[in-house]
Amino acid sequence: MSKITGNEWLNALLSGAYNLKNKQNLINALNVFPVPDGDTGSNMASTIISIEEIRQDEDLAISEVASKAAQNMLFSARGNSGVILSQIFKGFSVAFQNKKEINAYDLVKGFEEASKFAYNAVLKPVEGTILTVIRETSEGLKENVLIDADTIDVLKVALSLARQSCDNTPNLLPVLKEVNVTDSGGEGLYAIIEGILSYFEGNPISLLDKGLEVNKFISDDEVFEGEFGYCTEFIIELKKPKKFNRENLIAKLEKHGNSTVVVKDDSYLKVHIHAIKPGNILNLVDNLGQFVKIKIENMTMQANDGKKNSNELAKKNTTNETETKTPKKSAIISCNTGIGIINLLKENGASYIIEGGQTNNPSIKDIIFAIESINAETIFILPNNSNIILSAQQASTIVKDKKIIIIPTKSQAQSLSILYNFNEENDPEDNHMLMKEALTNVHYGEIAPSIKTTKLNNIKVKAGSYMVISEGKLTNTATTFNEAAYKLLDEIVTEDIQLVTIFYGQGVTEADINELKNYIEINFDIQFEIHNGGQEIYPYLIAAE
Repeated sequence: MSKITGNEWLNALLSGAYNLKNKQNLINALNVFPVPDGDTGSNMASTIISIEEIRQDEDLAISEVASKAAQNMLFSARGNSGVILSQIFKGFSVAFQNKKEINAYDLVKGFEEASKFAYNAVLKPVEGTILTVIRETSEGLKENVLIDADTIDVLKVALSLARQSCDNTPNLLPVLKEVNVTDSGGEGLYAIIEGILSYFEGNPISLLDKGLEVNKFISDDEVFEGEFGYCTEFIIELKKPKKFNRENLIAKLEKHGNSTVVVKDDSYLKVHIHAIKPGNILNLVDNLGQFVKIKIENMTMQANDGKKNSNELAKKNTTNETETKTPKKSAIISCNTGIGIINLLKENGASYIIEGGQTNNPSIKDIIFAIESINAETIFILPNNSNIILSAQQASTIVKDKKIIIIPTKSQAQSLSILYNFNEENDPEDNHMLMKEALTNVHYGEIAPSIKTTKLNNIKVKAGSYMVISEGKLTNTATTFNEAAYKLLDEIVTEDIQLVTIFYGQGVTEADINELKNYIEINFDIQFEIHNGGQEIYPYLIAAE
């Protein structure tokens, strides 16, 4: 096979996406910490599955398919692995620019550009990860592919090189070797290449379970209670993207509805609005270009008790912003899970909570939506998870009309302490300085259950025990979560600590809380606060400052 057309590339990508989706749970299980919260496979699958939005057409140029695939993946990207994956396919789109179809040389060039874009997406690249796999695959192709090679031969070599690279990741990243796993992100990329090759060999991969399909570019599970009218969302490919005036369109849309969000990226326009007459909205924008997708949902009929808490939260998130015409100097967006933590942060000044965290990383689209929903000149984002920081950084590059500052919090345990140092009336510079200072002074940790027996950081972990994770590192274990909490407190409460904040999760009883209080009062001369965080998986999140 000497050439690959646009339609063939799209179907091959779908085969790769479905292969990854089928294997996502296996990839999730390749988690360094044996906590039941691995999400690399899920994040990568949610990112690439968004290419289902691209229409099938025999006449599609491969440049068009590659560009749309990169576009969809960017908006749907979740977690570090998802963002890196979106940039890998951004590299392919750059290599395939202005091409109707590609040959073997172009395909090798695609892998080369994919590697460059992946590395550029990360401030401090770590070897032994998906970055290594795409780089070594690219380098190997340049060394091993002959000028007259067939495209299928290129993919066979790529799959072999990716396998070798994945298998070698434990030798580059000691923590992988210690727990005897390969890199999950690398395995996800391998699954995609495997699926792509399978398509060209005549065996396209299908989803094993159709119920697992996801559509993240326009949410199909967005439901509302207590609102009337229609949730109207659409994507338009703009005829004249350089002449598009976002502010003028927003002014026109707001006359017909509310909860308006308008996002433009290159030649694509995404609009979300709640309107009584959605037809008027569509007529208003019809002259801007061609509709790619339209979704209109009756919000009254879509009321859903199972989403009640989420909807109430969304309503709280937008109420103050729509009532205030003058923009605030500063505002806070925080990524959190657990209704107790969410409510507490809202009460203490967070303007918008993106509901999500470990196992449910928000997409770049989710973060953009939050940014656009806030009427403020400067917006600070608390990711509260190391796997969300990169998504927040990417989102901040897309929104151009507001200043976005990311405070790189890595745990929900830090969020309240950081928020205590924020005041929306302060100048943004002062807020930034105070929050950065607070970030250096807050020590934090988590108590998490172990789902398997392993060894990490020379510490033996038994399945069913509880791990003490201090500032991202496993430091100890215990047979109960309270005993683990005692050990964490002994580590992080030093002479300089004045306040300890504890969020307890689901499954922690009043008796457990009383025992924890007694331990603190007997062993430490400090102030402490204990809050019902309502988070899953982690019995305790603890901050000391």
